[in-house]
Amino acid sequence: MSNIIAMPFGMLKYGPVSGGMEMMVGPVPVGATEYFTNLGGKIVLFDGSRRVEVADSGDGTVFGYVYSGAFTSSATEGLSKVMVNVSPYTYYYLPTDAAVTIAMRGQMFDLINDGSTTSQRQRVDVGEGTEDIVVCVDVDIQNQAMI
Repeated sequence: MSNIIAMPFGMLKYGPVSGGMEMMVGPVPVGATEYFTNLGGKIVLFDGSRRVEVADSGDGTVFGYVYSGAFTSSATEGLSKVMVNVSPYTYYYLPTDAAVTIAMRGQMFDLINDGSTTSQRQRVDVGEGTEDIVVCVDVDIQNQAMI
C-alpha cells in the first residue's frame, strides 16, 4: 500500500482511498451548525434526534463517512442533508494530531476535533485509544496521516 496520496500542487486529499460507495445512504439530516472541512475527516455519528454530527473525542459509535465538500450545516437542526458511506470495506486517509510511526500499524485510536469553531478539523488522536474508532492500516510519516 502506498504511503503517499497527494493532489496536484502538493495539496493533500483526505477521505476515501479504497473500497467503494456501494453502501451510500441518504440524504441524511445533519445537526445544527456542524463543520465539514476538506482539511480533515468527515466521520459522523447520530445524535439523540437521529441527525448526524461530526464524531469527536468521547464518541464510541460511528455511523459512516460524509461525502461532501467543505460546508457548515444550517443553524436549523435537520435542514441540511448529506450522503453517508456506511460501507465497512472503505478505507480512509485521515490526518493525525501528532507524528506517526510504522509501529502504529494495526493499533486502534480515537478521533479528535481541534481548532476554533469555524476551523475545526477531525483528526486521528494518536495519543488516545479509549473509544478505539480508527484502526490504523498504514501510515504516511511525511504528511502525518494514516489510512
